[in-house]
Amino acid sequence: MLQVTEASESSREAGVTLVDRIHDAIADLAPAVAGGPDVWARGAEPHVLLGIQGEEAFARLTPLGGGLFGLSFRARDEGASWDPLLLIDALEAVVEHALVAVEALPIQ
Repeated sequence: MLQVTEASESSREAGVTLVDRIHDAIADLAPAVAGGPDVWARGAEPHVLLGIQGEEAFARLTPLGGGLFGLSFRARDEGASWDPLLLIDALEAVVEHALVAVEALPIQ
């Protein structure tokens, strides 16, 4: 499991992982996600992969330090597995953009 270095002392003590924080961010968006596809999050150090249930990962979140995270998507070009970072922002914003990109969250 990934441990977030930017996490507060209280979350480190509680053993909150980056995957846990991403699950929480998805849950916070749950009313808007209702009826959409089930999204999974899985640690792949130092990244966390996001995917739709039953499918491969579509996005990769990378902790960059200072509370910022990078978002990249699965590459469509042969020979490349991930596109370069598309967005750098706070965790909640990166998760929201990832979900909007695969239409798991409607644009508001």
